[in-house]
Amino acid sequence: MSVIYAELNEKDKCLYDAFKLYDIDMKGELMSTEVMALYDDIRFGGISLQQVQAAMEYTCATADCCVRSELMDLLQELDRRYFLIQDLRWEFSMLDREMKDTVTAERARWLMQSVHGKFFSRRKWEKFINTRPVSGSGVSFAEIEVELCNIPNIMDIEDELLEQQKELEEKEKRQKELEQAAQDERKMRQKQREEEEGERNENERKRKEAIHRIEQESEAERKRKEQEQEEEKQRAIDEQIRQKKEEDDERKKEQEEAEAVAEQQQKSGVNAEQLQQAERQAMMAENAEKEAQEDLRKAREKKAKASDEKARKEAEELERKAKEKEIENRNKKLRAHLKVAIVSEDKDQLEPAIEDFEKAKLSDPDMDLDKAKLILSMLNAKDDLKKAMNKRHLESLEKAIRMVWRLVPNPEVQLASEMAAANKLLLQLRRLERIRAEILELKQSTVAEIRSYSAPPVAVQTVMIGTFLLHGHPEKETKSWKTVQALVGKTGKEGLKRRCLEYDPDNLVKDQETAKRAAELFKKYDLDEVRDVSAGAATFYVWATSMLEEAEMRAEAAAEQVKEEMKEQKSKKTGMNKTGSVKQGQINMSI
Repeated sequence: MSVIYAELNEKDKCLYDAFKLYDIDMKGELMSTEVMALYDDIRFGGISLQQVQAAMEYTCATADCCVRSELMDLLQELDRRYFLIQDLRWEFSMLDREMKDTVTAERARWLMQSVHGKFFSRRKWEKFINTRPVSGSGVSFAEIEVELCNIPNIMDIEDELLEQQKELEEKEKRQKELEQAAQDERKMRQKQREEEEGERNENERKRKEAIHRIEQESEAERKRKEQEQEEEKQRAIDEQIRQKKEEDDERKKEQEEAEAVAEQQQKSGVNAEQLQQAERQAMMAENAEKEAQEDLRKAREKKAKASDEKARKEAEELERKAKEKEIENRNKKLRAHLKVAIVSEDKDQLEPAIEDFEKAKLSDPDMDLDKAKLILSMLNAKDDLKKAMNKRHLESLEKAIRMVWRLVPNPEVQLASEMAAANKLLLQLRRLERIRAEILELKQSTVAEIRSYSAPPVAVQTVMIGTFLLHGHPEKETKSWKTVQALVGKTGKEGLKRRCLEYDPDNLVKDQETAKRAAELFKKYDLDEVRDVSAGAATFYVWATSMLEEAEMRAEAAAEQVKEEMKEQKSKKTGMNKTGSVKQGQINMSI
């Protein structure tokens, strides 16, 4: 053995010594872990066990051990892998933009293809992806470093391609055979069924047609008679209900008007008396102020003409007293003007009276300033509420109601009638907004369902006739279902959904005849009856009845507004007459 060792050159001696050093069991071969330990001592950081095993598989006769004669080739292969890893790790870090030590599967595949080029094996890559412990997670460098360093075998690639081609051809052949057999079987069975069913179907069809024709005629006649009877009964009931409702409404309206007139007369009498008293006080204070100003003027003239010290002091005393009297009477006048504004509840008087009172910084033991501000806030809130109600805009009305609650204490008492009307209108506007949202969200498939009827249910046809009647189509035009189908099928500006969203109920206020006829059509059915046969028709039923209700409310509101304006004009005229009488009396009293 020593003779053999002596004949070796220096490089072989180093390999011999290294092999012997790590061959602890003296077996004449190194396992993968021993090779890994050897290489760790050669290169800083060493190399992974998987890389060592891959290198041994590539260079050694047996993949699980290395004999001394194979050590040099194995070390060279390990060096190749060691330095290649350094470069590949840098490439991997360039792909790892998020610095997570992982990259996406797509980037990892790109790196693999870049390294192996045309020898890249798609099957191996798919196998690697499918056998990963956590599918879909990022790919680390350790997972692919071995395959990156492996030298592709062109024979394996060619075998893989041939195998894929063969499998594809076999699959196509089997598929064609199965399809042909199935097609032949289907044709044969189809032919038999057609021949057997043909005769049966023809006989059955003729029998069913005859029965159906008889039943349809009988059913149509029965329904027609029942509908006529039901409509006659309903018309009689509706007429009775309408008459009773009109009588009840008229009585209630007359009673409310009588109560309102009595209350207004009582309130006007009290207010007129208070107003006269306050105006008298204001006039007296104003006259007293003028007298004090005149006394002040005379005192100043006397002071200017004083010839000695005694006369000057007397004049100064007179001037001081006149000045105090002027201020006292001016303050009385401001208080009286504020009381007049409070009693009259007139914004045009309240605003300057409050401003003058605050500017003078007067004491307020009677809390008149707070009363005036409260009345002014109530009047402003009331006016804003009326404007929002006339505007009939949901957001504006909600804002006005919130402002009333913020400015007016206990508004349900202070502004009872206004708040009741506002809340009623608020519920109506919210309902209209909800219905617009339902129309907007109405699916085209639901609209298409209405159009798809060849012979629609009577309820559906009635609802659609009423709907298009509101849109200006005469009833005689929509009696034909084909016309309704054409109208439902239109899109763009003429589309039914868009026309419903842009509809203005004022059209019905101006055309009461159309509103009345449409109401008669929709009274024939309730919502549940329509919904049972068609969800789409039910949506248009709700929309149309809501538009009719909104038009009715707008007409009532317009009439009420006209009545309120006439009442207000009459009240102003009466107030002017009373004020004129009071002022004339004050003038006479002053004279």
